[in-house]
Amino acid sequence: MKIELIESIKKQKILPIIGKGSEIEITNKFNRLVSDKYNIIEITLRSDVALKTAIKLKKQNPNIKIGLGSIKSLSVFEEVAKSKFDFYISPGINNKFLEFSNNNNINFLPGVSTPSEILTAIEYNFKILKYFHSEKNGGSKSLKFLDEIFNDIKFIPTGGINRENMSSYFELNNVIAIGSTSI
Repeated sequence: MKIELIESIKKQKILPIIGKGSEIEITNKFNRLVSDKYNIIEITLRSDVALKTAIKLKKQNPNIKIGLGSIKSLSVFEEVAKSKFDFYISPGINNKFLEFSNNNNINFLPGVSTPSEILTAIEYNFKILKYFHSEKNGGSKSLKFLDEIFNDIKFIPTGGINRENMSSYFELNNVIAIGSTSI
């Protein structure tokens, strides 16, 4: 990911995630997040109208950095990359995603949950990773342990993070921001 985007995410500290929903639900949540002063927002491709709605919101809000999440196949990644969103996020990692994003200079945040997946990311020079599903994979305790092994890797954990548990993540050296649908 480009340094400017990483620094903006660090400054914002929370990456709000818009999950499933109708066009109206996605739009309403997006507008609420913008009115709450969020400048970087992820919209997941978890409903039939998500991409169409995200494209519309991007055109209407050129000053907001919008990313697409839940990228689950290379063909989808290649197709949505044509829409020139600010960044793309996957719940997992594979070599094809990493090669495609590197070859096309695309801001991509691959999802990991194991040391082997982190090693794969390192092989492709990725240093900022999504840790997913954070709470189901040990939460902040697991990330604290991973910092002992991978102290040069930073994470944006997502999955099960809410207002009640987010402070345990912000205490960690290897967490630059958290992602949540509960914001």
